[in-house]
Amino acid sequence: MISKIARPEGAMSKKLLFFCLLSVACTILLLFGTPPPPDAVPDGPATGKASYRGRYAITTFLASHDDGTYQTRDDQDPYFMSARTLVYQLLHSPNTKLRSQIPVIVVVTPDVRESKRRRLRADGATVVEVEYIAQNTAVVDDRWTEMATRLRIFDPTIIPYEKVLFMEPDMVLTRPIVDILRDPSTDFVLINDATKVSAELGTIPERYLMAASPDSLQRDHDYPFLDPENTVKHFNGGLFVYSPSTEVFQYYKSLLNHPELYYTGSPSQDLINYAHRWGGPMPWKRLHSSWYIDWPNDNDFAGNMALLHSKWWVHESSSSDAVERFALARRWEMEGYWVGRDGESKYWS
Repeated sequence: MISKIARPEGAMSKKLLFFCLLSVACTILLLFGTPPPPDAVPDGPATGKASYRGRYAITTFLASHDDGTYQTRDDQDPYFMSARTLVYQLLHSPNTKLRSQIPVIVVVTPDVRESKRRRLRADGATVVEVEYIAQNTAVVDDRWTEMATRLRIFDPTIIPYEKVLFMEPDMVLTRPIVDILRDPSTDFVLINDATKVSAELGTIPERYLMAASPDSLQRDHDYPFLDPENTVKHFNGGLFVYSPSTEVFQYYKSLLNHPELYYTGSPSQDLINYAHRWGGPMPWKRLHSSWYIDWPNDNDFAGNMALLHSKWWVHESSSSDAVERFALARRWEMEGYWVGRDGESKYWS
C-alpha cells in the first residue's frame, strides 16, 4: 500500500498567494498599462518620408562664440547664459515651465565646449551636435556660416518631431508658452502649386509649416503690433514654428548655392524669408500677435507679450529699460536656482 505524502500546508498557501499576486499584477497591467506619451505620433507628415519620435519639441541653436572674447569662463558667454536661462524657464521656473513632457533641444556647433554641453545637460536640455554647412555668399563672416549650419534644425534626423518651436537663445518668457504649438496659426498648409520651384532646387513637400511674427524693425510700436494692411512682408527669424522635413531641408541647402536669389545682408533672415516669401510656393503665416515681436518695448512688456527678445548684456539707448531689467532678473533667477540646488557651480571651465 502506497502511503500519501502529506504536503505542508504552508507551502500550498505560499504558492496560492504567489498566483493570486501574479493575477492581480497582470490585471493591473492590462487595465492601467503605461499609455503612449501624450504628444507621440505614430507616423510622419503626409509625405510619409519622415519618421518622428514625437509630436512637439522646442529647440534653440548655440554656436561657440569662442573668438577670444569669452575664453576664460563659460559664464562670461552671454549667449550660453541666455540658453541656460531659456532652458531654466522652460523646464524649472514655477511661473513658466512646460506642463507636459516636451523635449527642449539645444543644437550646438562642433566647437562648443564640452563644459557648456555638460552644464546644459545637467540643466535638463538635450544637446545635439551638428556638423557645419558651408555658405556661398561672398561675405567672410562667421554669422553666415552659423546661418547655414542652423538649417540643420530642419533636418528630421536631427530634430525628429512633427511640430517644433524654434527660439534664439536670447529669449525670455513672461508666461507659459506651450499653447503656441496648438495655436490655429500653426496648422499645416497643403501645397497646391509646386511648379513654382525650379527643378534645380529640388522638390518640396505636400504640406509644410512656417508660422512666425512680422519683422517690425521699429522700437516705437503699439501693442499688439497688428499691421492690418500687411505692409510687413518679412518675418523675424528669431522665433518660428515649423515642421522638420527632408524635402524642406534639401530645398534650403539648394538655395544656399543661389545667394543671388535671397541675399540682402541679414544672415538669420534672408534665406528662410525667401523660401517662405509671400507669392512663393510655401508662404509663411502670422503667429498671433500676443506671442512675440522683435525689438520689444514698454508697450509689449505691459501688454504681457509672451516672449521678449533681449540682449540684456548690451544696453542700447533705444531699448526698453523694463524689458532689460526683466530679462536680467530672469538670468539671475536661473543662477540662484542652480546655486541653491548644486551648492556651488561645478561646471565652469
